[in-house]
Amino acid sequence: MVESQRKVTKPELYERLIDRLALALDAARTAGSLRNERPAELELRGLSHAELEVIKAYLDRSERETQLSVLECLRHEVTPHSAKVIWLKDKVPARDAVKVRSLQFK
Repeated sequence: MVESQRKVTKPELYERLIDRLALALDAARTAGSLRNERPAELELRGLSHAELEVIKAYLDRSERETQLSVLECLRHEVTPHSAKVIWLKDKVPARDAVKVRSLQFK
């Protein structure tokens, strides 16, 4: 396949890459239904340098976001949350509370 030498705008690049990914996913889906196997990898051939750069940037960003979310989860797990438990049976009722309750039922 001969690659065009003209400059491609970002929308065209994204559109072409999405089409290529859709075709590869469709081929993987077909292979899964015909041969009852799920491929572990997705093969894309003949990608342009710009398409490879978009994919690499996406994977790098995704990896950074994953690392940040893991660190955030770990930070929340390290700080233990303490809760103050108050048992109602151990609490001494106030005198006013008993009077109000008894006045309601008279």
